[in-house]
Amino acid sequence: MSEMAAYLEAIKQRYDLGSDYALAEKLGIAQPDANLIRRGLKVPKPELCIKIAKLLDKNPVELLLIAQKDKAPTSAKQYWTLALTAVDVMLHVPKHPKYIPKKVEAIGRELRQLETQTLTYEGAEANAEAVRLVQTAERSIDAIMERWNIWKKGEALYPNYLLANQAAATRGVSIRRLLVLTREQMRQETMVADAAQVMDDQQRAGINIFYAFREELERSPAFSRFEDDYKRQGAARDLNAAIFDREILIFSQSYGQVELGVVGPPTPITMINQLEITWKPELLRDLDPAPLFDMTRYVFEYSGPRAFATELGRFKRSFT
Repeated sequence: MSEMAAYLEAIKQRYDLGSDYALAEKLGIAQPDANLIRRGLKVPKPELCIKIAKLLDKNPVELLLIAQKDKAPTSAKQYWTLALTAVDVMLHVPKHPKYIPKKVEAIGRELRQLETQTLTYEGAEANAEAVRLVQTAERSIDAIMERWNIWKKGEALYPNYLLANQAAATRGVSIRRLLVLTREQMRQETMVADAAQVMDDQQRAGINIFYAFREELERSPAFSRFEDDYKRQGAARDLNAAIFDREILIFSQSYGQVELGVVGPPTPITMINQLEITWKPELLRDLDPAPLFDMTRYVFEYSGPRAFATELGRFKRSFT
């Protein structure tokens, strides 16, 4: 017996139909057709599937999929079974609270993206997903950040992302982070103080923090190629990227500012508007930030405010 035949038997029982003639009349089809469908020798048309679904208080999608499965070749039936399983899950998702169907919808979007080996998140989800990746890291995290101001107190990555980094460092994950500072930023005493504070915070959290001056990095052909590779993938101009356990990579595609506060003066907060996650082997190879830490001519490990001030002084003198 086909699966569709079982539904016709259910109609006969529900409506106390003693023959195929009575079944055919109930369905509005010819008796021979009802007989063939009930015996699994004919697949009903979509219009009839919908009518059967209504008679049994079923979702029409379920019946439409079963009809397709019944007429599919044996080699394809497993895929229709998978589709039916997905539909069954969806049919049992409660409509309230609203969080549940929205969560299931988000999972569906993620599953559809998996085939491309790339996931994209926007807004608050982007920031939350970055935290989840840190939470799942087991061995190492290497990162480069040009929008380092988002680590400041009161900004998007403070304190949740910093705390996630601290927890990872505590469980033995080796974390290296490179902040890229610009000449324009380092002309402003407030920005210098902010950079030192951010690096102090990172160091206290157990992160191996490094810094470099963009104008010096640009002298390196390797860094120029690194930047170009990211640009080709649609990365934001101010690069923020990290690789986890050498197997999954994230980078920011765009940023935005939101105003926090509806009472009194609002506080502007920088957010990652769009984040891409990928595990494509060729991108892991080309976009890995790890080689940057070997560029010791331009990249310096942070060892405290005094050493940073000395290196900053040298950098400033090179432009006078």
